[in-house]
Amino acid sequence: MSGLILDLDDTLYPREQFVLGGFATVARHVAACHQISADDALITLMNAYDGEERGQEFQALSGQFGLSLDLIPELVAVFREHHPSLWLRPGVVDTLYQLRREGWRIAILTNGLPSVQTAKVDALGLRRLVDAVVYAEEYAVGGKPDAAAFGAALARLNLPASSCIGVGDDPVCDVRGGRAAGLRTVRVSSTNLEGPVQHEADVVIERFEELPDVAHALLELVDSHVA
Repeated sequence: MSGLILDLDDTLYPREQFVLGGFATVARHVAACHQISADDALITLMNAYDGEERGQEFQALSGQFGLSLDLIPELVAVFREHHPSLWLRPGVVDTLYQLRREGWRIAILTNGLPSVQTAKVDALGLRRLVDAVVYAEEYAVGGKPDAAAFGAALARLNLPASSCIGVGDDPVCDVRGGRAAGLRTVRVSSTNLEGPVQHEADVVIERFEELPDVAHALLELVDSHVA
């Protein structure tokens, strides 16, 4: 039996979907509570996200409309707790079904607050498509690339690292972390994230639909080395 340990954000769906939905919820919140135009608030958040203030969007919102910085924790909570409307990348559902038919056991291993990631998993309808969902930060501070996070996923699959492949978009969290845990690795180049050459995955793919052929080839390579 063979297994796949899949990243979630920017691998199975574009994380920007969650971000934009959260910003829209925050914009409606400040409109209701502070008599600010929801459209103007959303534009401010998006401009900050697309510009040099990425990561400081709520500070930018507060500065633009004269809101107290003491409101930021409240806005963060609204963002994190919104009910997302998300959809998987084209081809992901069919590919996961194919992998399951071919006998692969599949776990999702995701960083981020478990409560937030649970909402994403539920919105995407992923539980019916995989064998396990593992929240990395329940097993290691900061989650991936800590080996304990990958160890938890392997334990849920009940498989050794030599029989599993790690798949994700992040060269550090997914590739370097997976490799350190003993996995062969595949990077999905869905984002612009790139790392040092020495930390590149065994295989880089552009589309998730390429995964079945690549995964079989990687494990055949492992088997041939063992033989």
